[in-house]
Amino acid sequence: MKRVFVLVSSCLISFVSTAQTFKEGLKALDIDKFEYARNIFSNLIKNEPAKCEYYYWLGECYINLYKSDSALLIFNKGLEVAPKYAPLYAGLGELLLADDKVTDAQIQFEIAKALCKNKAGYYIDAKSMIAIAEAMITGENKMLAEAEQLMNEAYEIEKNDYEVLVTAGDVFLEMQNGNGAATFYTRATVLDPNNPKAFARIALIWIKIKSFDAAKEALDAAFAKDSNYATAYKNQAEYFYFRGKYTEAKEAFKKYLQNSEPSTANKIRLVQILFKAKVYHESLAIIEDIQKTDKSNLFMNRLYAYSAYEVANTKNDVELCKKGLSSLEFFMSKVDRKKILVKDFEYLGKLQSKIPGLDSLAILNLNIAMQMDTNAVELYQDLAKVYHKQKKFSDAVKTYEIYLSKAKKNTAFDNYTIGKYYYAARNFSKADSVFMSVNEAKPDYADAYYQRANTLSQIDTAFATSTPKALYEKYIELTLKDSSKLNLFKKELTTAYSYIAYYYLVKENKKDAIVFYKKVLFLDPKNENALRAIKGLQAKKEKKKK
Repeated sequence: MKRVFVLVSSCLISFVSTAQTFKEGLKALDIDKFEYARNIFSNLIKNEPAKCEYYYWLGECYINLYKSDSALLIFNKGLEVAPKYAPLYAGLGELLLADDKVTDAQIQFEIAKALCKNKAGYYIDAKSMIAIAEAMITGENKMLAEAEQLMNEAYEIEKNDYEVLVTAGDVFLEMQNGNGAATFYTRATVLDPNNPKAFARIALIWIKIKSFDAAKEALDAAFAKDSNYATAYKNQAEYFYFRGKYTEAKEAFKKYLQNSEPSTANKIRLVQILFKAKVYHESLAIIEDIQKTDKSNLFMNRLYAYSAYEVANTKNDVELCKKGLSSLEFFMSKVDRKKILVKDFEYLGKLQSKIPGLDSLAILNLNIAMQMDTNAVELYQDLAKVYHKQKKFSDAVKTYEIYLSKAKKNTAFDNYTIGKYYYAARNFSKADSVFMSVNEAKPDYADAYYQRANTLSQIDTAFATSTPKALYEKYIELTLKDSSKLNLFKKELTTAYSYIAYYYLVKENKKDAIVFYKKVLFLDPKNENALRAIKGLQAKKEKKKK
């Protein structure tokens, strides 16, 4: 969101009643009441169409309402009224930057900066410089070095201006320079200790570095100044999300909406926070709610697709993947090609990989994503999964080996996964070696014992050693520590019991063989091998008695 500051330059507010209403508009913007603020500034323009500031702020309202076409129209109307009003050029630059037209944006910013200088070439208009700097850092495309230089100049002009200090802090925060941001925000709190804005901003510094006690202290200070300050509730929601306290986070965001406005624009902001916090099922539900009444925001289709995949991936929900894919395909067909991200091709491939018959397309799009971003190492994992699903086990192995060679760190799970791929490719010696290394690193990793037992059972088909049996026994021991896992891992336990039973049968230990075949039948009463084996063993026992 665009930060709010008061502009006083060549366009002066002349009447007390108008000035008060203008301040109400700025206050509304500061607490994210964008629709309310839009109405205020629209009415102000009707009453005083020559006031250039109104056009600038109305344009900013439209930007925050995700209506860039309306913002463009208003900024240009403002320039018809005041062709030398710098913030309007900053607004045009902001729109161009959001549209990936960086060179064109730079031209507008240069015009705006020139209008902030006197005839000698020195900056004199700190307030307009704030508008330019904010335009440079608000969207996904950022011109941080230029914004920093501009705010350093503005600070030299107005060292004791609250908005200059806060905006300088914003620039440093975007630069990931917490110390620089804290310096300027703290100066602002000293200058105006009753204003909650800088305190709420300080909380963001601490949230970013997960210093949650300090973040809470800053938020408490903001609420102490204004218990209804909407921005503080929005930041508090992020604070709770990053701490994993999702119920408290939702309550904080409800308070944010109560103290700002429950507009579609603010619901979209909630979706973005939820997605960033990886609370995908919540973001998906809110997007669905938004799209019931408003499908105008094209980018919601992207977030819907991303969230749909993340939710469906945990549930293996093919139908939800189909919906996500349809949403993403629609988005990519409508959006400017320049705005298609690596992530779009990544999720396109991931969604396709979950839908029967689309594996080849999944491979194509995952490869496109990797070509666009050679640092997207994790995509080799997804590509290997698709090859494995297609039973192209050699390709799965090669792909995952590339991932392991490029990843900064290999985890036990990474090694476990490559072990499964080696097993599928019938490279049992490598699989055994990898699974062994996993158990050496994590002695309580039950699945690795199970997979190693499977592997060695393929190598030792003559039952020459008892190692596979011992590994299955270890798997059983670890799995049944939690009795609730009995049904969850019924298939794996059945395999383990079946192997041990057959091992005893081969070793002519009929008594223990029957014991373990009965364990198999406890899990799978219709297991034909176990039924046949017990019947045969019991028949031999009866025959022997006779």
